[in-house]
Amino acid sequence: MKNYFQSILIFLFSFCCFPVLADIHFINSSIKVSSGMGKAAAVFMTIKNDSDVSDRLMSVTTTSAKKAMLHDTVVSSDGVVKMKHIMMGLKFGVGEEIILKSGGKHIMLMGLTEKLKNGSLVKLVLKFKNAGDLETTVVVGDNN
Repeated sequence: MKNYFQSILIFLFSFCCFPVLADIHFINSSIKVSSGMGKAAAVFMTIKNDSDVSDRLMSVTTTSAKKAMLHDTVVSSDGVVKMKHIMMGLKFGVGEEIILKSGGKHIMLMGLTEKLKNGSLVKLVLKFKNAGDLETTVVVGDNN
């Protein structure tokens, strides 16, 4: 009987102490290093929310750059293209996708701390309001 109760406690303990796998998926990810000095790079991917709650991508971190920011590409009335920092994050509902692409919303890596060559791997930590911190590895190279 004692072993039975221990088994139940271990079973219940495992649910409260181990993280639940998030149903956030990263698809078609790539990194494009900017031309010139190579001090910046843009991350493109599709993020799919297959969880049962809405979520918000709040921020991104990486050891490969001094700063990682969510950006949107904005064209002014006079045709000037600028990058705008998305300060409040990107919200997406159940079953929805966030598409990060060239000429649109993307993750900008600034102040690269290492030389990124085609085929290099970069680890990112994406911070979500509900899903928490999720890691993904992205290959340098243009998939988009």
